[in-house]
Amino acid sequence: MALSIKQKQVLGVTSIVVLIVVTLSGVQLVSLTRALMTQTRDRGAVLAMMVGHSAVDAPLSHETAYQDLRRDPELRAALESAVYSEGIAYAAIVDPAGTIVAHFDPSRIGERLPAADDLAALSEAGGVAQLRSVYQTNRMLEWRQPLLKDDKPFVEIRVGFSTLLMRDALTDALAPALFAAAVALGVAIVVAVLLAQIVVRPIHVIRSGLSRLGQGDLGATLDLKGDEFKELGDVFASVTAQLKAVLPDSAKRSQLLELSRRVTALGRLTAGVAHEVKNPLNAMTIHLELLKQKLASGQPPSATGTHVDIISREIRRLDDVVQGFLKFARPEELTLRAVSVGELVDEVLKTLAVEANVMHVTLETAIGPGVPDIEADPGILRQALLNLARNAVQAMPDGGRLTIAAAPTRDGRVEIRVADTGIGIPPGNLAKIFDLYFTTKESGTGIGLSLVYRTVQLHNGDIDVESVPGAGTTFIIKMPKAGSATQADAPTPSLRAESERLRRSS
Repeated sequence: MALSIKQKQVLGVTSIVVLIVVTLSGVQLVSLTRALMTQTRDRGAVLAMMVGHSAVDAPLSHETAYQDLRRDPELRAALESAVYSEGIAYAAIVDPAGTIVAHFDPSRIGERLPAADDLAALSEAGGVAQLRSVYQTNRMLEWRQPLLKDDKPFVEIRVGFSTLLMRDALTDALAPALFAAAVALGVAIVVAVLLAQIVVRPIHVIRSGLSRLGQGDLGATLDLKGDEFKELGDVFASVTAQLKAVLPDSAKRSQLLELSRRVTALGRLTAGVAHEVKNPLNAMTIHLELLKQKLASGQPPSATGTHVDIISREIRRLDDVVQGFLKFARPEELTLRAVSVGELVDEVLKTLAVEANVMHVTLETAIGPGVPDIEADPGILRQALLNLARNAVQAMPDGGRLTIAAAPTRDGRVEIRVADTGIGIPPGNLAKIFDLYFTTKESGTGIGLSLVYRTVQLHNGDIDVESVPGAGTTFIIKMPKAGSATQADAPTPSLRAESERLRRSS
């Protein structure tokens, strides 16, 4: 499965952080192992020196020196005290043949003590070799110190250390570093997701601008922030200017754009009708055929009741589809007047306040004092904005922020933005969200956003959407300013007559 740009960026940043964390943890582990090995060597030397002093101070005869060492109480006490030190496995004195002469456990005297790995040599080895030695199968490391008598090797003091105990000490010392590494990794993932959203947003803005340009909206611009994208925005504006130059004069261009908007609106409204009509018709055809077969075979009426009920239900469903379509097809009585955007938005947010509070959603506005009034039917437009705002609140099940902003545009219109921080819309659904009967909700009707789209079109406005999955969605509505509507913007007489005909027939 191909990864998206956002997934690739999150994976890349996380991989880099993991590599850094693993490398630093490895260096830290090697450093701790070297320090522990040096500390263990020093402790072994001190303990061996303590046992050696007790052995040297013991009264020894030439013939019974080994027996004297075994019986010396101070030497035995020194061996026993050495074992009680942390990490010590054993302490013993052996003769040149490796036979135990004295041991903290008297029962082992006379046994042969196999030589373990030399701790002195290992403490001088590299950190990786030390780490491998500690984390291999449980083994012993010995500190050895020979004692001479008459300038000849007499006995050897051996202090044994268990690598298992050393490993436990390393693990305890490394625990804070591992915790810090886990926290760093978690922070890196969160930062990577936020960075990915910032990087991906311009892509969605560019896609939206190109979509509007493809629909004939030569006033489309790219809302790109930052110097990095300024050049791209300039290129887009240059292309738009060239298209305006090669298209017909302004009057014809205005008519073409108006026709394009109307065709687009009709296409969106009717996109799902064929599918919704086809399904109940198919179901009725199948059950009519089954009903016909049962009646021909002489079955009693009780056996045909199920098919009749299903056919009746599908007829009602088909009627709902047709009535829904007529609701969009019949003309709307608009009472246009100058409407204050600030007052309109305040009414919408007051209506939505209780529902937003339950969903832990913060409501905000960003409408400056210089925003001009718009030419609109306040009741119908208020319902469309409320529909958008309610959808936004429902898209934030874990809480979030809903912001409605307004500002004048360069082309003399007013732009209204309804932005949320919700779950966003998958890119594959962006082109279909305004289609009649299209919905992703289990209990949705697929009419709400289509109604919003139709309302904006009736007001000679435009609506677009930008969305980043996981980061939120912004609906952008551009409405004409109050007093800017011209006769060219109004429906043509033929369209008005057709609208009246549809009203009478419905």
